[in-house]
Amino acid sequence: MNDTNPSLAIHTAVALFTIRERLEFLCLDQGRLPMAVLEAGEKLEACARRALGAATGIEDVFLEQLYTFDGGRDGPQATVAYYALAPCEQLPISRPGVGWADPADAATRLHNDHRIIVQRACERLAGKLEYAPIAYQFLAERFTLGELQAVYEIIGRQALDKRNFRRRIQASAHLVETHDVRRNGCHRPARLYRLRDTQPMIARSPVRPYNE
Repeated sequence: MNDTNPSLAIHTAVALFTIRERLEFLCLDQGRLPMAVLEAGEKLEACARRALGAATGIEDVFLEQLYTFDGGRDGPQATVAYYALAPCEQLPISRPGVGWADPADAATRLHNDHRIIVQRACERLAGKLEYAPIAYQFLAERFTLGELQAVYEIIGRQALDKRNFRRRIQASAHLVETHDVRRNGCHRPARLYRLRDTQPMIARSPVRPYNE
């Protein structure tokens, strides 16, 4: 006997994060994250990207599945949660009902299930800092070590020793020096780096508009 109720749909929900001096997530006025109902024959990731595109106009960003939870007796049969990351320069979002919020305010900005998604996504980000080049998704294609350290400090919520951080990062396999520099006023020019191309596990995603 099949106990599945066909009227209960599977949803995807996406927590999109960026950094604007602090970590922020995208939220909708209805107190929820971008969501979509999984269509027949549609892949989960495609559904998540469609949800993000419909809400923001952007869908091609770094995206990773977070977890799946039951929606309760009156909600969807299940919601598959994702988190997405992108540099703020690549998120020109100016749509009614769409805004950015501090994860610390998730409890007052979001419904319960979506608040939990944001909290777990923040935990995932902090945990992956030590073993995956997740921080690079918040940066432009070329960046300074100072900008990279700022991302680590924001996500990890702790100050890092500049010398030790640079020694550890430069010894990793993730970083490539471009031999170019950036001049900021009277300060000493800063060397520019990029993420090594041979990182298939977390390749940088180009951002392109979503065509409705």
